[in-house]
Amino acid sequence: MIRRAWFAATVVAALALTDAARSAAETLQFTQIGTIPGPADLIQVDGTLAYIAAGHTFTSVDISNPAAPKRGGTYTFPERIWGFRVVGSTAYVAADFFGLGILDVSNPAAPTLLGSFKTPGQAKNVAVFRTQALVSDHMSGVDHIDISNPARPVSLGSFFLDGYSRDVAASGPMAYAVDAPAGVYVFDLSKPGPLDTVSSQQTATAPGSIELSDPSAEGPQIAVLLGGGMLQVYDLSNPTAPVKVGTHETSGVRSSRVTLKGKVAYVPDLRDGLQVVDLSKPTTPRVVATYKTAEPVRDVAVGGSLVYVVVGPPAHGNIPAGAGQVLILRETRTGSQP
Repeated sequence: MIRRAWFAATVVAALALTDAARSAAETLQFTQIGTIPGPADLIQVDGTLAYIAAGHTFTSVDISNPAAPKRGGTYTFPERIWGFRVVGSTAYVAADFFGLGILDVSNPAAPTLLGSFKTPGQAKNVAVFRTQALVSDHMSGVDHIDISNPARPVSLGSFFLDGYSRDVAASGPMAYAVDAPAGVYVFDLSKPGPLDTVSSQQTATAPGSIELSDPSAEGPQIAVLLGGGMLQVYDLSNPTAPVKVGTHETSGVRSSRVTLKGKVAYVPDLRDGLQVVDLSKPTTPRVVATYKTAEPVRDVAVGGSLVYVVVGPPAHGNIPAGAGQVLILRETRTGSQP
């Protein structure tokens, strides 16, 4: 029995080493197959459609043929778009002093404004859970809004953050907000009553954005923050008490936001191009691929085997928002095969 157990353990260990060696031998490569001409600042991909924000304008793009994308309809806000989320046929747009704009994008050729809500200061981004929206606002912190009737959004109150509110994201009823210089705040939107945190901590380093992994991905859910030249990984095994478990330095202090595909992060880096970072072991993030671009990477989205990379100088000084364009890359694995 002892010999059998030893033999079984040896076989398992050998298989694990073989898998590890195969994984190490494989590499990711990127080939550009198309371009979406500018203007572009931010991008989100949903099936055969890409949604692009550039300055004040929100645009849909048909990417069913990635080699020949076709721009569709647009909607222009009176203020700059800092962030947006597309959920089904609705886009929730954070447009600076305009506040929250709710767009019907069921007809990509003609996005239509359904309703809006003016937040107290600058709206930076939005998270959605069922009929509730949370808007990250520089002045008020996090605004809680009833969007059950998109034509008439109603305030449900707000929660003031200690610093400057930067971003907010939701996974189911759990929502997470970040502020500068160091805050991470957790909200449970299933709880009745005024918006309040279930926990908060000052452990982040200059967070500018937050993204959450898909709960269906293998292993515990994670939150990934980007800002201050650092990617920061939080373990959400206990969703009400995030734990900072790993960091990875980037050169892009002013980078936009991370995009997650499973436990792999696609990191826009202003100086070094696109970085692909394996977070399957959150305590030890590992760069598994890079793609050098001629211009700084502003934002990134992933759809299947395609990666959409916004490149161009960030808006500042005499450089206006919307100065970027989108590179469409095909991701392939090369190396040893099973």
